[in-house]
Amino acid sequence: MIERESKERIMANVFKTLGITILSSLAIPVAGLSGLGAVGSGLGWIFFKSNRTTGVAEFFLVSIAIFALTFLFLVKLQKNAKELVQKVNQENQLDLDASNLLGYPSPVFLSFDSRNRKIAVCNSVDGSYRLEDLSYLIQWRVEWRIKTSTEATGLGNQINATGIRAPSFEQVERRADFCLVLTVKDVSNPIMKFFMSERACNEWHARLTAICNG
Repeated sequence: MIERESKERIMANVFKTLGITILSSLAIPVAGLSGLGAVGSGLGWIFFKSNRTTGVAEFFLVSIAIFALTFLFLVKLQKNAKELVQKVNQENQLDLDASNLLGYPSPVFLSFDSRNRKIAVCNSVDGSYRLEDLSYLIQWRVEWRIKTSTEATGLGNQINATGIRAPSFEQVERRADFCLVLTVKDVSNPIMKFFMSERACNEWHARLTAICNG
């Protein structure tokens, strides 16, 4: 009976972690869009009399509410993450850096102590963590996907004698979907991926190099 309850608790934590991870990945873009919506509708209400309608007012209030909820959600995530890092530091006499958390705002993140050469794998949902030596991290690299799209590049050949030129198109390749890929000493899960912007990937790549080789 106790073993069954333990398994149920573990599964509940897994699903809760997964749910909050999904919500955290959506929170920042949702907050940005709702904030822009609130600003746009608010300015429209102030400067254009034609926009002073019930619909615009409702849109403004809904946008403000969504922005406030997502902002509070992100604040809570940050508070939980920093408190967990502080707890790990106090319990293990470490100096983990709470200002640079790899994976945040996801509730599952890594924190690093370059002085003591330790890595903390943390989960702010249930307050659990696991400590590893820096040697746990074997290598890291930045990966991306190449996306191809067809874009108009100007005017092409003339159409018969009409004097009209058809638009010309060409295939354009762009790098997208950047992620930082870590190879770690874990037989069950040897690969860890963190999706982020190109700039953030490059910064973390340099930061990990400094931490591990410092």
